[in-house]
Amino acid sequence: MSEPGAPLLDVRGLTAGYGNKTVVQDVSFRVPPSQVLTLLGHNGCGKTTTLKGTLGLIARATGEVWLGGERVDSEPVSVRVGKGLRLLPEGRGIFGTLSVRENLDVVADRNCRGPNTRIGIKDVLDLFPMLSERMATTAGSLSGGQQKMLALGLAILGSPRCILLDEPSIGLAPNLVERLFGLIREICQSTGVGAVLVEQNVSAAMKIADHVMILNNGAVVFDGSPDEARRSNFWHFF
Repeated sequence: MSEPGAPLLDVRGLTAGYGNKTVVQDVSFRVPPSQVLTLLGHNGCGKTTTLKGTLGLIARATGEVWLGGERVDSEPVSVRVGKGLRLLPEGRGIFGTLSVRENLDVVADRNCRGPNTRIGIKDVLDLFPMLSERMATTAGSLSGGQQKMLALGLAILGSPRCILLDEPSIGLAPNLVERLFGLIREICQSTGVGAVLVEQNVSAAMKIADHVMILNNGAVVFDGSPDEARRSNFWHFF
C-alpha cells in the first residue's frame, strides 16, 4: 500500500550484514525527489553494505525499504530494479565485451518497455554526447571516464526513481570527477530522480550534496545538512 506524499526512497531501521556478522545496524534515511544524499564514513564503516541491503543484494536482518510509497524489502532485486531502484556499482557496471550500442540496447530492452518510460537511449546520448561518437566501440576499450559515463547512462535508462552510486569517482582524474558529479547533479535536477552517493572523495561529494549522513562502525552518527556536517563533531573523520 502506498503512502501519500512519500519520498522516492525511504529506508527504515535497516540492519544487515554477511552471514552471522552484522555490519550496519538501525540505519534510516529518506531521499526526496531531485535530492542527493551523500553517505560518508571510513572504509569498512558500512556504506556499501547499506546500498546492498537497500537493493536486496544482501539479506536484511531487520528494517523496511519503501520505494515511491510502496514497501519493497520482501521483493527480489529484479523487482526493485523494475520499480526504479538502480545501482551504479563500484567499478564499471557495464558489459565490457559488448559495444556501447549493444550495452544501451540490452538495458533499454529490459527497462524501457512500458509507456511511462521517462529516460530513453536518446536522452542518455543527449546527456553524454561522447557516447554517440563511440556507439560501435567495445565498452571495455573505452577510457575509464567514458566507461563511468556509460555505466551512469545505463543506470538511468527507463523510469528510475532513485540511483545508488557506489564510489563513482574511483580511478578518475580530478577534472573527470568534477564533470561526472556535475552530470549526477544535472540528472537529479532535470528528471526528479533521487540519488544516494557513497564516496571517499569528500570534497567532490559535498559539492552536490543536499543532505549528508555519516556512518561509523555501522551506525549513523550524523544526519543533517552539508553545512551542519562541516560543523559537526564528526567532520574530523575527513
